[in-house]
Amino acid sequence: MRELPHDIEADVVFEIGRMLDGHSKVSPVSITWLVDEIRQNVETTLSDDALELLAVEMVSTRHLPMKLDRPPKERRQQPASKSN
Repeated sequence: MRELPHDIEADVVFEIGRMLDGHSKVSPVSITWLVDEIRQNVETTLSDDALELLAVEMVSTRHLPMKLDRPPKERRQQPASKSN
């Protein structure tokens, strides 16, 4: 596996891996579902685009079928900014 970019969070990688471990090998993985699950289970500052890219890479590395079902851009959410 390649080295992760500096902006990718390890907790996100572990969570995607955990979800893919339990996913069927024959039904396609919905990338939108994966991003939604990450948003619910892990606190992250990553954008949906970054999460989708990471999810696609991880799904394809495992040779799982995937469903590219991204909604139109205006309906997608971005992470809320954190104030210190």
